[in-house]
Amino acid sequence: MGTANAPAPRRRSALRCAACAALLLAGCGPAPTLAEPRAPEPPPAAETIYIVLQDPPPAPATTAADGWVPDEFPGDNPFERTRTWIGDYDCPQGTTEMTFRILEVKGDRIKAVFGFHHAESGAAGKYLMSGRYDAETRTASFSPGAWLERPPNYVTVGMKGDLAFDGSLFAGRIEHPDCGAFRLRPAG
Repeated sequence: MGTANAPAPRRRSALRCAACAALLLAGCGPAPTLAEPRAPEPPPAAETIYIVLQDPPPAPATTAADGWVPDEFPGDNPFERTRTWIGDYDCPQGTTEMTFRILEVKGDRIKAVFGFHHAESGAAGKYLMSGRYDAETRTASFSPGAWLERPPNYVTVGMKGDLAFDGSLFAGRIEHPDCGAFRLRPAG
């Protein structure tokens, strides 16, 4: 009751001090003591700074002798993967069994053996062939070469055909005026 009789400025000062003390206690919580240490504040987050100087210069052009490898190889040659093809062809003697074995592939160039067997007459033979594969058109052309086994009354013939996109068929025409089509599928 001592404040009620106190002069007005003193009463206001006391009320202000009491209000400030109440705010401090309410907003900050209890003051730490020596028995309760405060946890250290975490360090501020680190900032990452990127400096971009310039794109690296392009690599100098090199030659095949330098070990140059092209970004893209020319079209894939399916004769590299499928080395033996079997089927038949049509010529004056009739439908004849055929085996086409790939000996060598270098880029678009191919060496092969054309083997045949005519069941009705028993005639059989083999000769070498050389050809080219055009990856853009999926076409292969072969020219005949030397005989390996020659039956009487047979001649070597060329052939030109197309490969199916899935590699399941190589078909076309035997290049002789009296012959017709050939049809070959991968063996095995």
